[in-house]
Amino acid sequence: MKREIAERFSPFGEADCESEVKLLQGDYSDYFFYHTRFNAQSLDRDTYLIIGRRGSGKTALGQFFSFQQMLPQAIAIDVDEPVVFERVLEAMTVALADAREIAIPRLAKVWDFVLWSVIFRELQDQDPQIRAACIFGDRSGKISSFIRHVINGLLNRVMETETDLVDQLAAIFEDSRIQAGKEAVFRVARRKPVIVAVDTLENYGLTSTPVLWATAALIQCGSEFNRDFAHRGVHIKIFAMAEIFPYLRESIILNPLKCIRNEIYLHWRPKDLMRLVSWRFSNYLRAIGQLAPVSSPINWDQNQDVLEKMWKPYFGADITNGLGRKEETFPYVLRHTQMRPRQLIVLCNGIALEAKRSGTFPRFSPETVVKAVNRVEVALAEEVINSYSSVYPKVGRILEALSGLPMIFKGNELDKRASHTASEWQGDYSPLAFRQLVAELGVVGRVRYFNAAQGIAAVDFEYSTERRLPLLVSDLCAIHPMFYRQLNVQLNQNLVVYPFPDHEEYQDLHRPLLLEA
Repeated sequence: MKREIAERFSPFGEADCESEVKLLQGDYSDYFFYHTRFNAQSLDRDTYLIIGRRGSGKTALGQFFSFQQMLPQAIAIDVDEPVVFERVLEAMTVALADAREIAIPRLAKVWDFVLWSVIFRELQDQDPQIRAACIFGDRSGKISSFIRHVINGLLNRVMETETDLVDQLAAIFEDSRIQAGKEAVFRVARRKPVIVAVDTLENYGLTSTPVLWATAALIQCGSEFNRDFAHRGVHIKIFAMAEIFPYLRESIILNPLKCIRNEIYLHWRPKDLMRLVSWRFSNYLRAIGQLAPVSSPINWDQNQDVLEKMWKPYFGADITNGLGRKEETFPYVLRHTQMRPRQLIVLCNGIALEAKRSGTFPRFSPETVVKAVNRVEVALAEEVINSYSSVYPKVGRILEALSGLPMIFKGNELDKRASHTASEWQGDYSPLAFRQLVAELGVVGRVRYFNAAQGIAAVDFEYSTERRLPLLVSDLCAIHPMFYRQLNVQLNQNLVVYPFPDHEEYQDLHRPLLLEA
C-alpha cells in the first residue's frame, strides 16, 4: 500500500469491499488476505454455492476470483448487479402467475440462457465460434445493460414466432451456433478456466415471491450448471444471503437435497479474524512508517506468531472490562461482534480513532479499547437489525420487547415478552415466531456452559450454525454482548458471556485460548 493511499485509508481497512477496490484499484490483490480456508474451498470444483451474512466477506471473495492463482490464467466474470434479477423477472412475468413447481424450473432455464449469453460475450475474442454464438449481439458496457438487451431480443423472438418462452429457449440451445460456441468455450476453458460469480440481492422481504423464486431458480440452475460443466473448466459460484437462505431451503427450493450440496458457509474462526485485521493493520503501519520492529517478519500462517508480534504489541494482552473483570483483549473485542470481518474491522477502526484522539496511536490502552467498544457496539447492533428490516418489517420495534432483560434468563421469558410485540407484526405473530426472530438475528442464544462461580457463560448463536437454533422455554438463554446497550440489558451480574460456537477451539472456558489450532 502506498503512503498517499494509506493516508486516505482507515487503519484496519474500509467497512465495505467496494470502497477498498475503488481506493486501491489495481493494488487490491496486494492488500487481500490470502490466509483463510475460504479461498481454496470456494475454488473447489464441486463448490457452487457460498452462503454468508452481510459483512461476512462475500464481495471480497468474488473479487478474489479475478486474481487468484489456484486456477492459473482463469477468466473471472463478475455478475454482481442486482438489476440483473429485474431483467430475468421481466422475461418471466407470465410464468410467475404459475405454481411454484412450474415457475421455478422455467426461471432456471432463463438463468441458464443469461449465463451462457454473458459467457459468450466475455469470451468472444477467444474464438470466432464464440463470437458467432452471440446471436443477440455483443453489446459492450455493463452486464446489466447487456442482459436487458439479450432479454429483449429473446422476448421479441417469442412474440414474432408466437411460441412459448421455454420452447424458444430450447430452440435457441439447439441452434448449431450455440452448440459450436459452447464447445469453443470448453476448448478455451481447458487452458483458461472460466469462473462466473453471481451475487444475489442483499435485502428483500419474504413476501417478495418473484425474487424468492428467482433466487431459488438461480440456485437450481447453478446446481445443474456445476454438475454439467465444472469438470470441463466452466465454473459457477453463487453467493447467497444467509439471512434469507433458511427460508429458501425450507419453503422455496423445490428439491433441496438435489440443488444444495457442497455449500460453503462463511463462518469465520477467531484465529482467522485476528490474522485478517492484523494483516490489514500491518500493511497500514508499514505504509505510514510506524510498524514496530517486533512486527516484522511474521509468519501469517502461525496464529501465535501473529498474536505475539501484531496483536499484543498494539492492543495489549489484557483489559479490565466495564464490570471490573479482567479479560484477554482479543476475546473481549471479538465477543462484541458476531464473528464477521466487517464488524471486527469497524470495531478496530473505532479503537484506532479513540487512540488518535488520545494521542497514543498506534498503540491502544485498555481504557481506549473499552471506551471504543462501548461507543461502536450500538452501530454494529443497528446494522444487524437493518439487515433484517425487509425480512421482518418493524424488527427494531419488535426487539424493544427485550429491553431490560438480564444477561442470562430462562427461555420462557421470551414468550412473556413476545406478547408485547403482537401489534407490530403483519399478521404473522406468534410466540414461536418471536423466538425465531431473536435467534435468527443473533440477539438471543442458548447457553451451553454456565459456571456462576467462575462468572463465565459460553453461548451458541444461530449465526455460527448451518441450521436453525431453536430456543425452547426450558433453555437457559443469553443476550449477545453486542446488544447490551441497544437493549438496555441489566449488567448487574458478575458474568462474562462468550458468544462463540461449540468448537474444539474454545475448550478452555476459564481463559479462552481462542487462537489455538
